[in-house]
Amino acid sequence: MKPLRIGLAGYGNWAREAYVPALRADGRGTVVAASAPSRATRERIREELGEEVRIFPDFEAMLGAGGLDGVLMALPEAVLMALPEAVHEPALLAAVASGIPFFYEPPVSHRRDRIAPVLEALLEAAQIQQADLELRFLPVVGAAALRLAEGAIGEPQTARIRMNGNWNARPGAGLSLPLVLAPWYVDVLDAMLDSHPQRVLVQDGRGTEGRMQAYALTQLDYGGVWGSFQANISSVQGPETWVEVQGRDGDLFADLFTGELRLRSRSDPEWRVDRVVSALRPFAGWPGLRECLSEFLDQLEGKPVSGVPAEDMARLHCLGLAAEESIDTLAWARVRSMDELRRNLR
Repeated sequence: MKPLRIGLAGYGNWAREAYVPALRADGRGTVVAASAPSRATRERIREELGEEVRIFPDFEAMLGAGGLDGVLMALPEAVLMALPEAVHEPALLAAVASGIPFFYEPPVSHRRDRIAPVLEALLEAAQIQQADLELRFLPVVGAAALRLAEGAIGEPQTARIRMNGNWNARPGAGLSLPLVLAPWYVDVLDAMLDSHPQRVLVQDGRGTEGRMQAYALTQLDYGGVWGSFQANISSVQGPETWVEVQGRDGDLFADLFTGELRLRSRSDPEWRVDRVVSALRPFAGWPGLRECLSEFLDQLEGKPVSGVPAEDMARLHCLGLAAEESIDTLAWARVRSMDELRRNLR
């Protein structure tokens, strides 16, 4: 089988440290085209990816040139780092319009008022699409979900996911930390609990100009289980992420970076390692990225895999919008459905 022809949008740190190593580790795809607005970046692409790669000054020109089986959109940094270039939303819409399969990073827009229209476009897109929700592909997440479904700790009562990072909040951001990070981290709790939050309450940090703070505690009402997502992107130690679930008959602990899954119960109250199921190593930027990207390539080859449906991205962004409402009102906010957002668009 011929290698899959991949176009690369952007060539910053995430593309170089995550996408390209993951693509090379998988072995089925090769970068045949890349786009970058700056001359210096285009020169770096030439130096690092080779003379045979077609290089374009903008993403739309690369899409228009054709000859691609799929594109990897390494364009999250303008959103996550609050840079002035609002490139993510137009690039997503251009990818949808092209009909070429695409792999992208959430959130779908840097503006709250534009999230629903972009989600609508993603839901109506006909081609293969996959968001980089790499944490849902971690083997330890699936193992934890299985143990919970088997009743290893009895009926879950509380569940918490905690992440520490050390890249700091950037002043002037238009989106809150819960909205930006919920697609990855709340998605893990959803997968483990096989449920989705109905309401959210954000207890936000302070001290940084703009919507994004370095600290945020997001309470999640799963309708019978109390969840929480605790984020600190100004940690003295990081990155690290773990999940704790307390049940009627015991507790579960999962370290998403090491893949260690621990359990304890009333009959055996000492923590014991149930199993260690690490993500593919070496990590490509973040645990699970290699697995997530490989599933996108599976779809390009026509294999029957689950991927990341656009409906999942819509639901997680609806939760993020509820988090924004909670920050504004200092109260619980109901997670609205995509159908409700659609009605508001009309």
